[in-house]
Amino acid sequence: MLKVCRSSLVKCKSRRLFQSLPHYLTFALVVAFSPQAYSAPANAAYFAGGCFWCTEAVFQQAPGVTSVVSGYMQGAETIQITFDPSKTSYDKLLNLFWRAHDPTEVDSQGPDTGKQYRSAIFYVDEQQHAAAEKSKAQAQKSFSKPIATEITRGGSFRPAPEHHQNFCRKNPNNPYVRQIIEPKLKKLGLKKPQAGG
Repeated sequence: MLKVCRSSLVKCKSRRLFQSLPHYLTFALVVAFSPQAYSAPANAAYFAGGCFWCTEAVFQQAPGVTSVVSGYMQGAETIQITFDPSKTSYDKLLNLFWRAHDPTEVDSQGPDTGKQYRSAIFYVDEQQHAAAEKSKAQAQKSFSKPIATEITRGGSFRPAPEHHQNFCRKNPNNPYVRQIIEPKLKKLGLKKPQAGG
């Protein structure tokens, strides 16, 4: 019989029973009861700014960004950005976020309409929360309409299926990429996607 001890590690009443489990099952049990198993990577940011194909394409070109994963958080198409703090900062990523989409649109972004396309910043700690609120107040000076971006504590992030990852790089001739994403990249002074890039 399995018991969970106070330290949250899986323990067996009988060590032999635990050791006789297949390795994949032992690993699954440890992951299931480990509080660190599903924590955000260090130096991660979570932004929702409409279709994740667009925001992914923008942030993949940002200096200091080491990875961008498209996915879902709290029902919104969201990107998980991992960055090198010696080359960029959360504040710089926030500045790019405000320029990468129209944060005054409510539950939509360009041709994409629905709550899943809302503008949101999902913070992972109070330092990010304070930075996001400060950045939003600064960004508001650049817009005549009120910013609709929600700033809320992040929940669990679920990566999108593989065919959504690196979409622009894999599909540079896709009509959505050519008509929506390429003009956005050009406006931001970024390169258009190259096949297999």
